[in-house]
Amino acid sequence: MSRDLIVRTKLIPPLLHRRILERPRVLNRLREALDYRLTIVQAGTGYGKSTALAGLAQTGMTLAWYHLEREDADPSVFLPRLFYSFREALPNLADTPLAVLEGFEGRTLDAGAAFVDVLLNALVEEGRTPVVLVLDDAHRLHEARGLLAVLDRLIAYAPARLHVILSTRYPPELPSLLAWRVKGEVLELGQAELAFTAEEIAALFREKYDQQLPPEVLEAILAKTEGWAIALQLLWQGLRSGAVTALPQALARLSGPDQQLFAYLAQEILEQQPAELRAFLRMTAVLRVMSAPICDCLRGANDSVQLLRVLLENNLLVVDLGDGQYRYHHLFREFLLQRLEKPEVQAYHRQAAACFRQNGDLEQAVEHLLAAAAYEEAATALDTLGYTLVRAGRLDMLLEWLNALPPALLELHPRLLAYWGDVARLRSRFNEALGWYRQAEQRARQLGDAGAVGQALRGQARVYLDTVNPSQAESILQEALRFSDGQGDREARANLLELLAENRLNLGRPEEAQALQAQARALREEGPDEAELAVRVMLRTGRLAQARQVLEQQVKNERQQPVQRPRAHRESLLLLSLILSLQGEGEAAYRYAVEGTERGRALHSPFVTAVGYIRQGHAWLLLNDPHSYDEACQGYREAIRWSEMLAVPRLQVEAYWGLTRAHGFQGLLDGAERAAAQGISLAEQAGDAWIAGLIRVSLGATYVLARKKDLATEWLAQALGTFHECADMYGQAVTRLWQCLLWLELTETARLKRGLEGFLELLQEQHYEMLLTRQTLLGPRDPRRVIPLLLYAREANIERAFTEQLLAQWGVAGLTLHPGFQLRVQTLGAFRVWRGLEEVPAQEWRRESARRLFQLLLTYRRQLLERDQILELLWPGQDPEIAVRDFKVALSTLFKVLEPERKANAPSAFILREGTLYGLRTEADVVLDVEHFERAVTAGDALWGRDAGAAVTQYQTALSLYQGEYLQEYPYAEWCSEERERLRGLYLRAAERVARALADRGAWAEVVEVCEAMLARDNCWEEAYRLLMTAQARLGNRSQALRTYQRCVEALLAELDVEPSEETRRVYASVVSEGADASW
Repeated sequence: MSRDLIVRTKLIPPLLHRRILERPRVLNRLREALDYRLTIVQAGTGYGKSTALAGLAQTGMTLAWYHLEREDADPSVFLPRLFYSFREALPNLADTPLAVLEGFEGRTLDAGAAFVDVLLNALVEEGRTPVVLVLDDAHRLHEARGLLAVLDRLIAYAPARLHVILSTRYPPELPSLLAWRVKGEVLELGQAELAFTAEEIAALFREKYDQQLPPEVLEAILAKTEGWAIALQLLWQGLRSGAVTALPQALARLSGPDQQLFAYLAQEILEQQPAELRAFLRMTAVLRVMSAPICDCLRGANDSVQLLRVLLENNLLVVDLGDGQYRYHHLFREFLLQRLEKPEVQAYHRQAAACFRQNGDLEQAVEHLLAAAAYEEAATALDTLGYTLVRAGRLDMLLEWLNALPPALLELHPRLLAYWGDVARLRSRFNEALGWYRQAEQRARQLGDAGAVGQALRGQARVYLDTVNPSQAESILQEALRFSDGQGDREARANLLELLAENRLNLGRPEEAQALQAQARALREEGPDEAELAVRVMLRTGRLAQARQVLEQQVKNERQQPVQRPRAHRESLLLLSLILSLQGEGEAAYRYAVEGTERGRALHSPFVTAVGYIRQGHAWLLLNDPHSYDEACQGYREAIRWSEMLAVPRLQVEAYWGLTRAHGFQGLLDGAERAAAQGISLAEQAGDAWIAGLIRVSLGATYVLARKKDLATEWLAQALGTFHECADMYGQAVTRLWQCLLWLELTETARLKRGLEGFLELLQEQHYEMLLTRQTLLGPRDPRRVIPLLLYAREANIERAFTEQLLAQWGVAGLTLHPGFQLRVQTLGAFRVWRGLEEVPAQEWRRESARRLFQLLLTYRRQLLERDQILELLWPGQDPEIAVRDFKVALSTLFKVLEPERKANAPSAFILREGTLYGLRTEADVVLDVEHFERAVTAGDALWGRDAGAAVTQYQTALSLYQGEYLQEYPYAEWCSEERERLRGLYLRAAERVARALADRGAWAEVVEVCEAMLARDNCWEEAYRLLMTAQARLGNRSQALRTYQRCVEALLAELDVEPSEETRRVYASVVSEGADASW
């Protein structure tokens, strides 16, 4: 909702009349709201709730004010106005909450929850000074359960600076209210506290009404009115106007409940007013909010400014809302309306409707026409206004008005039946929507209303477009287009052409789609619908970078100017997420997918929500998370569940594509084949060739991974043909990539060379380099699988400059051999090895000697070892022939473990053999934790003398890598002991420096943690004991520090047969004598 559409008078406290008595007792109680999470001011009408709260504005308190009326129970109205109430009080408040409100039209808690969370974050970032939110007439939300839940969340998670006051006639039904009361977090002011005391009544009449009340009269007024503010005001009006000549006698005549008292006093006062003013009151009572121009129009006069001023100056139950707007006190307005005869009320409402229509306010006109029971005129107005309400997402308001019309009248207004269909479609009740649209079409044809026929046909087509069912949509769109011919409605025809273009795109005919789009552009200027279609054309023809650029700008624009309707699979956030997944940017894709899913919930659109789950699934497949496969499958299945609930099978197609990719790349061939069969069947029924192509290439890739040569060849060829027909260059590129990987594995060099030439040329033309530089949704799970392909292309002199550039990006430009995965090895702590994404299981080693041989080569990784040297280190004292035999067996096993797909007699990508020399290839694609550890320590050493903070960061990285001793499973093996001692020394030096830096900062608890870790590695490291004693003393644990010293004494004696050093004894003595003042 644009700020221009916000009525500012609802967001500022009412102005206080000069005859309003300041009541410090009440004001001081209200000031206590700053000490509570929630304040409830509950009383019946006329007790001065709003007046008392408006007094807070005079105290300098930062007040966010929101006066609620009936229309504010609509979430699409309440949430924007709630934001702007804060903005009115805090001009620097960030706009981020408005992004969450984009297109909000439902009443779900999820949508409100997202808005509340962002709003609260914005309040935290804006500042720290207290701010009080006043919701005046909060009982308007009594039936709005969803908004009560939103309000409950706002209060529950409010930052310390925010305090909420609810002014209400009834107890608010907030879910957490009981819990807050038990915790003492609620301040409650009731009718008794708001009622005037005897002293306040006396002060009111003395200071504001110039009346000194005798004690007996004061007592009588208190007894009869019970301090009811509005009754006191009316008594004074009665005295002032002469309607009440003597208070005692007037009071004696009063009896019965408050309402009767009010009616009596109002009647007396009204009869004392001039005839002109009484007539004004009667006619304007039908207006909820008054302004002089509307009153003039209603009355056919031009003196309303003066009469409103008289009412205000005489305090005749009129509230000044500011900006020239006024309203009657609710009780007084009800009283005035009750005095009018029904025909009179309806006549005034008709006149008011005419005035508002003349003023361009069609919504107010409809309100008054319905109140006047002028249903035919209201229906005619809704014929036009309904389109605006649908586009604005004001579905609740539209439904309320449609329900107010007699059912028989709807039959005479087929456009209104179509609006019923729009509401059902936008809330993903597609079968119901089709029923309404067909009924609208039938009635429109009977009535000869060509425009309504077109509207109904467009609605039906949109259902099929929303559910991506192009076969069904095509015939309806063609009929609608024929029907629009010669109608003269250029906008409607342009819309139809765009819908037809989108459908042709879904049918896999992008050239026809673009031609139709051009026709639509010729009819009118390009609009947002055309932009939506243009992006989908880009997506389905492989122009991903261009589509991404457009979508990123659209998302930015839509956050500033929200689109207030759900757009099924066309949501900018979700399209952008898909493109990012195809480009291999998983984290960004996931963020947009989650945001798009939240938008679906906010829009109360199950369809958009389901698409959001699918796009989350795609992104999960790219995230480096051990649960990514399970999370992705869960998202796809959730989307299928939504699809079944909505009875929209077409929605399942993309989910089955995702399941094909997820199962297949996980090695679950049966699951992939089942998902692909279901997805392709649904895609072909809907006539969507493009999505069928995505499933085919995913299944073809699955067969490549499963070494099913014939099936891979067949499915990839089908996919390539499909993408050729759809003119999707990206789909063609992905398919050619998998074909090249297949031919490389099969050593079909002729086909591979031809395929690579075309593939690499296409990659450069379309800027698809990401397919060879990172994991993408349709590329290999391990992107290093493409490196052997690049090495082959370089060797064959195919696009050599391009391939060398890509190999340099991978950091393997110096390689001639690569297995298609990176070897990662953990030697610090438990020994573990990963081939690409998969860890080598322990049982795969089969022989312990193979593990030890590999560990030996890792230990001597910077040199080559003679075979005899290896035999002496691993098989000392063994018969030479037996040792050689065992070595050969171990080496053969090692080759199979490291490179299971290596062909016999082919050179190893990791182990170098030169005659009788063996070792690791220095240029091999291997990642060793020890090397990362050493680099971090070396970087910390370089920084230590000049930037201790940066040095500590490097050292802490090193400490996190040191999971345990080097090759800890061989604690007594001589061939690794020297390396173990060297690395332990690096660890202890780094840890000591970290502990010293933490001590300098006073982070004593962290010092304790680091020192204990050092002592676990070396229990004789005295500096660790000294720092540990100091830290424990500083933390107030002197006895623990003394025990630490005893540990030190015992360890040094047992291990080294020495006593603690002088420095250690000095620290101990300091702890004994000074406790926490010990200096390290």
